[in-house]
Amino acid sequence: MITDRVRQLIVSGKTLEEKAFWGVLFFAVFATGASTIVNLYLGLGGHSGIMSVGALLMFVVVGVIAKKTGRVSICYFIACILLNVFILPPIFFWTGGFESGIIFNCFMGIFLCSLYNHKKRRFLLVLIAICSYEMTFFLARQHPELINMIDPELAHLDYSVSFFLMAVALYAGVAFLVYVFDHERRQRDALIKKLDFYSKRDPLTRLFNRNHFINYLEKMIWPERSGFYMMKYGVDEFRDIVDKYGNDFGDKVLCGIANVAASTRIVGFGECAARFGDTDFIQLFYAKSSGEAFQRAEQVRKDISELEFEDHPEVRVTVSGGFVDCSNEGFYHQNKMLRVLDLLLELAKSRGRNQICIRE
Repeated sequence: MITDRVRQLIVSGKTLEEKAFWGVLFFAVFATGASTIVNLYLGLGGHSGIMSVGALLMFVVVGVIAKKTGRVSICYFIACILLNVFILPPIFFWTGGFESGIIFNCFMGIFLCSLYNHKKRRFLLVLIAICSYEMTFFLARQHPELINMIDPELAHLDYSVSFFLMAVALYAGVAFLVYVFDHERRQRDALIKKLDFYSKRDPLTRLFNRNHFINYLEKMIWPERSGFYMMKYGVDEFRDIVDKYGNDFGDKVLCGIANVAASTRIVGFGECAARFGDTDFIQLFYAKSSGEAFQRAEQVRKDISELEFEDHPEVRVTVSGGFVDCSNEGFYHQNKMLRVLDLLLELAKSRGRNQICIRE
């Protein structure tokens, strides 16, 4: 379908300016093509027909040049100049002047100028177009003999048909531009949403990243720490796993651990899980007591040790970690708590791994 190809051409534009250009160009071709047919049907003279065909060919040539060179902006600028200075004013004289529907085409010419992307050049285009038409109208009033008068019946028909064609072209053009702008907006919103997601998330595991977790801890948890407990844990002998099975399998191990962390998080209580480093994870629990929270932390450790991998079923992954009560009065700052967690994690590894050490 032609409309599908046109839509694809418009949407495929790299910038909003390109998309708008192709949409406007298509409807300019439609309007000039329809105007050419009307002029030929009404028999408004050879000059009018030649100029209408010339306008149609001009837009086609501009489109081809823009497609081949990528100079969309300059092609649009030149097309507006040619249309409003060298094509429509002569057609005005050859198609009945004020007694015909050519005036609608003049409005369309100014409308096309107003869609130009650059502010100063847009103003210049509109100014040139207005001056061109004002000079044309002045010349037509001073020298009415220059106007190729047409039959009143044909003039009435020309008015009706021209108004209809310009209305359809204007509606279709604006509708397409609204579609382009909406498509651009939805793409921008999707990109912003994606960037926002990855600014907070680890791209591999999809858990929260270190920066977001620290900000969350500082703004949401630290002011009211009561009831919150934290565990930091790292994968045991991860380098050996990667050396033996490869980096891709290492990524699968990290994702498997992340899935356990995410699945054990209770929604609605402020709990949070994050990838804190290359092989380190951190998890925030909310519980009524330290014993309950530590039991949940132990369950996370056990669930990780029971992970199975289809491509290497013989592999068993363990983690070592540290566990603290966030409301401990000794933690005068969150950085102090994180340093204690690091020490406990190292202590767990030194004691044989696959265990969680708790601050006494």
